[in-house]
Amino acid sequence: MRDEEMEVAVKVVIVGNGAVGKSSMIQRYCRGTFTKEYKKTIGVDFLERMIEVYDDPVRLMLWDTAGQEEFDAITKAYYRGAQACVLTFSTVDRASFQAVRHWKKKVSASTV
Repeated sequence: MRDEEMEVAVKVVIVGNGAVGKSSMIQRYCRGTFTKEYKKTIGVDFLERMIEVYDDPVRLMLWDTAGQEEFDAITKAYYRGAQACVLTFSTVDRASFQAVRHWKKKVSASTV
């Protein structure tokens, strides 16, 4: 396969406390839909979106991780190999904002 034909894929993990809107944000970005009902992510979920960067196609692989500690063992395994991370928090939940440093450390420790 020639370089011009190789697909570029970027693994992006989305992390943050539970119930901050990670799944809603990804659903809206990838599918253009939004639901008001809260449904806890069990482990991880995965969606893709094709974008263009400098006129070249890039596949964004968005990994929606559970924010609850009970799923730590599952979600940490999915951090490996990520080229990007989106740290999320809720604007109406101060604790979720204060936890951003914790999430950054957790992802950094698992991706090195």
